[in-house]
Amino acid sequence: MNNISVAFASKAILGESPIWSPVRARLLWVDTLGASLNFFDPITSQNVEYALPSPLGFVVEKITGELIIGIGCHIELIDIKGKRQRIATAPHAHKNFRFNDAKLDSSGRLWVGLIDQDLKEGTGILYRFDPDGKWHTVDSGFTLINGISWSLDWKTLYVTDSRRGVIYGYDMDPHSGKVSNRRVVISINSKEGKPDGLIVDKHGFLLSVLFDGAAIARISPEGEIERCFQLPVHRPTSCTFADNEDYLYITSARLGLSETHLKTRPQSGSLLVLDYKRALGL
Repeated sequence: MNNISVAFASKAILGESPIWSPVRARLLWVDTLGASLNFFDPITSQNVEYALPSPLGFVVEKITGELIIGIGCHIELIDIKGKRQRIATAPHAHKNFRFNDAKLDSSGRLWVGLIDQDLKEGTGILYRFDPDGKWHTVDSGFTLINGISWSLDWKTLYVTDSRRGVIYGYDMDPHSGKVSNRRVVISINSKEGKPDGLIVDKHGFLLSVLFDGAAIARISPEGEIERCFQLPVHRPTSCTFADNEDYLYITSARLGLSETHLKTRPQSGSLLVLDYKRALGL
């Protein structure tokens, strides 16, 4: 683990949804249950935290610099001046449901998962929320719908079901956003951890963060684990690259860990950084 270090020693209950903001030159991330939106500056190592309602599922950034966040079952827009406005609510909104992971595609469409917080089998839903304000139910039957990403040509959509330990692939028309042909890309044994946040690197490999596995799996498009990057936290949650792919930032959680465990892994809940280029030997 010589290539991994603590970027910011936070104590997030459930750190999630890291994204790089080209507009702000900051790394944005949320503490879902701690209800904070965070802006981390890699140059100064300073983290600015803003309190928001809980549960705060995700943050994404539009090319205009406006932010979209998920609070419970609601979608809100934060303009450049910081003003919040509710713009939509999930079609299947329920008091026990909340949004989880989300990503914007190349056309500015929001892909987002809805989960039952009790994680009842088969209750999770994948939506596409288009710029015109229309909701589309893409797929359903998930239990803990999580990491979402795309192949480099935007023709394959990847979606994670953490509880089942599966990453699915779909054929996707990048123009219409329609998907078809769901199949299993990889199934990961729960003893290795639960696949959580997901991105694709510039070589087309999937990077799946293994919650309860203290690692990130680098997976080929064919579904083979090429290597694993070991981490100093038991419950990493998600990851993203900064403005290039030299450094990979990783969020983590303290949720559900005993005091004894936290003493042995005090970095739990911190924002980590992996020297990705060096880790690959490039």
